[in-house]
Amino acid sequence: MGGGGNLCKIGNLALSCHVNILAVFCIAVATFLLSGCATATKVPLHVQRTPNLNTVGIQRIAIMPFEAASPDYQQAAQHATSVAAARIQETNHFTLVSASEIQRLRQAGQSIEGYVDALFTGQITYIGSRVYQTRTNGGKTVEDGLAVEVHFNYSLTLVRDGTLIGPINRKGAINIKGPTSMSGAMSSVPSRLALNFAAQIIDKEMELLGQDVAPYILKIDRELEWESNKKLWRQMEAALAQVKKGNYQTALDSYISIYNTHQSIAAAINASILYEALGETQTAADFMQSVVAATGDPKARNVLARLNNDLQEVAGSAEYDDIQNQKERVAGYVNQEMMRSLPANARVWIHNNTLSDQGMMHDRNIVNDVIDDLTVAFLRNGITVVDRASIALIMSELDFQMSGYVSERDLVSIGNLAGANTIIILNVTGAGAMRRLQVRILDIERGVPVFQSDTSEHWRL
Repeated sequence: MGGGGNLCKIGNLALSCHVNILAVFCIAVATFLLSGCATATKVPLHVQRTPNLNTVGIQRIAIMPFEAASPDYQQAAQHATSVAAARIQETNHFTLVSASEIQRLRQAGQSIEGYVDALFTGQITYIGSRVYQTRTNGGKTVEDGLAVEVHFNYSLTLVRDGTLIGPINRKGAINIKGPTSMSGAMSSVPSRLALNFAAQIIDKEMELLGQDVAPYILKIDRELEWESNKKLWRQMEAALAQVKKGNYQTALDSYISIYNTHQSIAAAINASILYEALGETQTAADFMQSVVAATGDPKARNVLARLNNDLQEVAGSAEYDDIQNQKERVAGYVNQEMMRSLPANARVWIHNNTLSDQGMMHDRNIVNDVIDDLTVAFLRNGITVVDRASIALIMSELDFQMSGYVSERDLVSIGNLAGANTIIILNVTGAGAMRRLQVRILDIERGVPVFQSDTSEHWRL
């Protein structure tokens, strides 16, 4: 009997040990699964980034032909010029001015400052090639072929003062596998084969040219934090399930509740990520600032620093957006000012007094866009606008050019004949940072100006 009891105790002990080991194993598996799920879950975000070069204020760019450090590089230089123009055009951020027009103005001894803000220039500095061979210890050739290398640079030059922005230096290489009998020394006089492959290198190295000159959106994934406190696993898992379903607001509310109740840093960080995903980066930063103040946690500090950096990028990008949308805002400001300044019962003639020569067509087109917006706004508000066809007929009879500069005295005479009692005259003045839309309102019946724009930022183009 005693022996049987001992055996029973031993059996129970073995069973108990087995159960304990199994429990520990299950806990370990659960920890792995829960933490693994959390760390494997990423939230996609789109964040704003400013360009590598400071191009604030630059709207009009001329892509000048790339220079070639050697006559042998001319083909590559022409290719680089075409690729640069395509990449900058793709940013949809600048107005491209013809390089041939800039060259024509220079040859004529004319200033280009009124036509373009910056010149984009570049140079192919090196194209070289060499044969390479790679062998194993056994002496068997694994691969051989031709290695081609290209060096080039590009920069922007502000027209108004000659300031250089850049340069950015690029260097790329490509290996063309295959047997060759050429010498293995690197040569700066490229072969025809090397020149053909140089274009591929230039294409690859210029893929991110747009990010060098214009603001861009970067796609990134933020990895959610996992919670080490097993008492919170169930709540964190429930919040995570909402993230996976795309219910970001519900998950955000859950993470904030977990943080407020248990001071979970993981929950706080996850909440900040979801704030970002919902487009509320400032709210995320404010929230993490309160977390840092309450806990002093170093991980929370790192997240806060990243968020503040992202906000700086947003502010920098907004500055570029402000420049990009300057014309639209100026048009809105003109509309607002004109509504306040027009006399009662105004019969308005809106005249574009910008010169029509080839170099000023960009400015003339901007003014025409503003006139179109003003005309629509005036008609909606019951303001009479003199028909352009009538004005054109009168000016034709008086032998005036619709697309050229006309003196104010002549404008008053034409306005009288057209039945207008108010003339709004628009023009573009200045260059570079001082480029402004100029607006002047004349009361025809009294022969006096009733409005004159100033040189403030409201009118900057």
